[in-house]
Amino acid sequence: MRKLILLGKPKKVSKSGLLLVSISPTNLPRIGERVVTRKLEEVGTVVDIIGPIVSPYALVKPSKVVDEDLFVVKEHGGDRKSKRKGGRERSRKERS
Repeated sequence: MRKLILLGKPKKVSKSGLLLVSISPTNLPRIGERVVTRKLEEVGTVVDIIGPIVSPYALVKPSKVVDEDLFVVKEHGGDRKSKRKGGRERSRKERS
């Protein structure tokens, strides 16, 4: 299952070509996470987190420069379907 977590809007592009994005201190992304737009178009990856604790910034190495809200993709959970066939588990007595 995929979940989009709002990263923020790019503030500026640095001289080295990285996007500077103001982020919320409660939703800190991990370094190396994918950054996408609302339409799941990949923008780049998180390279570093800088700034003070109360107002941090994320540095994103972009594959393309965009000027819209950016999101981090959190992949969690697994397949909810079990590997076995449906029904309840039978006891050994019922199998024989």
